[in-house]
Amino acid sequence: MKIRVIPYAAAVHPQEIAGKTTIIIDVLRATSVIITALKNGADKIIPALTVEEALETSKKLTPGTFLLCGERDTIKIEGFDLGNSPLEFRQSKVAGKTLIMTTSNGTQALNASRVAAKVYLGAFLNAKAVAEKVKQEKEVVLVCSGTAGRFSLDDGLCAAMIMEELSKSIPLRPDDLGLALAKIWQSENGNLQKLLKDSFHLNYLLQKGFAGDVDYCLQKNSTSVVPVFSGSEIILS
Repeated sequence: MKIRVIPYAAAVHPQEIAGKTTIIIDVLRATSVIITALKNGADKIIPALTVEEALETSKKLTPGTFLLCGERDTIKIEGFDLGNSPLEFRQSKVAGKTLIMTTSNGTQALNASRVAAKVYLGAFLNAKAVAEKVKQEKEVVLVCSGTAGRFSLDDGLCAAMIMEELSKSIPLRPDDLGLALAKIWQSENGNLQKLLKDSFHLNYLLQKGFAGDVDYCLQKNSTSVVPVFSGSEIILS
């Protein structure tokens, strides 16, 4: 399998992913949140690029059937029902609901991936399951959402973990970024606490008081849920 890793959302060029199978990764925290929401019974997630788009989408839905979710600079958007903490997305809150979501990085990556043939969502939580989902493909593009338009190591290491899971059953031909991330991953045998202890985004979330979110999002293979993005909404694959 040929593997290409894209370092952050703004680096996605349509011609590079058109017609290909893509995995969107935003470990801290959008894809972890979406995986958790679907695991806990959410009906679907509608991603929105802006707060205004999210509000416009909500006007088309029946009151009581949806929740507005999202953040800017890690903080829940004023007037929204939920922020971007996976710990908020409990079954009692989200089961049976449509979630309209806008985030700083993850929804940007999703929007950029609309031309792909298949779009799955990955995180440490479901790395093994998402690898299993794509292992029959000839080529896979791993899109790291990044942070504020830059590469984020947590996303890159998740790409490395997905590659490791794939390599257990098929030979891989990763690009140079994929090779570099695999070597970093192998240097500490996938020990995330060591590998990410000095990383910017993780420490920024800790400073903002989201230690619980970080611990949750760094769990490995805790679920078999694999979200799929149809181009307008995210559902269980």
